[in-house]
Amino acid sequence: MDLKQINKLSRDFRTNSSRLLSTKFGSQQQDLLRFLIFIENNPLIMEYINECTQETMNFEAILSNKDWNDKLELPVDSKEEVAYIYQLLKYIQTNNLYIDVSMGYGSGKKYQDHIDAFNYQVTVHLVNHIREYLEDIIMGIAPIPLEIVEEEQPKIFISYCWEDAVFADLIDNDFKDMGHTLTRDIRGLKFKDSIKSFMHSIGKHDFVISIISDNYLRSVNCMYEISEVMRLREYKEKMLLVILKDSDVAFLPSESDVPSQIAANVYSLEEQINYITYWENKEADYAEMISKITQETSKIQPLQELKRIKNISNNVSEFLSDISDWNNTNLSELKKSNYGAFIEEINSSIK
Repeated sequence: MDLKQINKLSRDFRTNSSRLLSTKFGSQQQDLLRFLIFIENNPLIMEYINECTQETMNFEAILSNKDWNDKLELPVDSKEEVAYIYQLLKYIQTNNLYIDVSMGYGSGKKYQDHIDAFNYQVTVHLVNHIREYLEDIIMGIAPIPLEIVEEEQPKIFISYCWEDAVFADLIDNDFKDMGHTLTRDIRGLKFKDSIKSFMHSIGKHDFVISIISDNYLRSVNCMYEISEVMRLREYKEKMLLVILKDSDVAFLPSESDVPSQIAANVYSLEEQINYITYWENKEADYAEMISKITQETSKIQPLQELKRIKNISNNVSEFLSDISDWNNTNLSELKKSNYGAFIEEINSSIK
């Protein structure tokens, strides 16, 4: 991890921590989960927290003795305070106790008053300790642990149809909030770069998030990406699928952003056959059009495109069969769990 990456980590941490410190009643558990996932997905921060942790706190016993208006006594030592507050927040998240623990910190009658007071009397101290630690590294006061320098984060590619870009924006931003920068065409592809070369780079990634929609399954570029991934022996382990439903439009910022066609019924045999015949017909149509070209040299580029479509046609049936058999997830479930299923897979690759 270089200085530029640490600066970005510090900025992203400030964004996530600010969201938690200003959380609103009703969103406190979700914002806490987002904050914990962010720091736990960043080895540099977790190295610091683990270094501070010398004792496992029994918060079940500690909180059982807390009256509703009591405040917890924080350790005086800064490292002990880091460990204490981190473990407390973990316990609150696991047991859905944000309101219970916050009660007594505020002076008003509203839950929001107590949440705000708890955050600025307890949570803020953990936030400040981590900020100072990252700033010390940036200033050269604290060294970067060697194991963090050598460790690389998993590389994640996001594959989507351009008509579904609003969904890609949504997932892209959610992963950014959790500390992951996805490889995406709008960032990885520069002016006059080869799109095909960019697609070939998919194989160098640890995971591929594919946003599966009707548009996706009818797109040459998207299905070509899938064909490239399917060439890899471990392609099933790389795939993280988001099967879009029509109801997923509820997550979009405005109705004007809604794509014309969304859901792909990949679990229906009739629909699978429709997609298979769609690509077989496209292959036949291209072949017929190319046969009308009289100059052999003029056929070179069209034949390359026909080769891509033939590759898709040969693989689409297997791909549809695979994804209909996998235990996939949808956007609603992913948003509800803060991408828990994906994060679990990603984290397992770095253990």
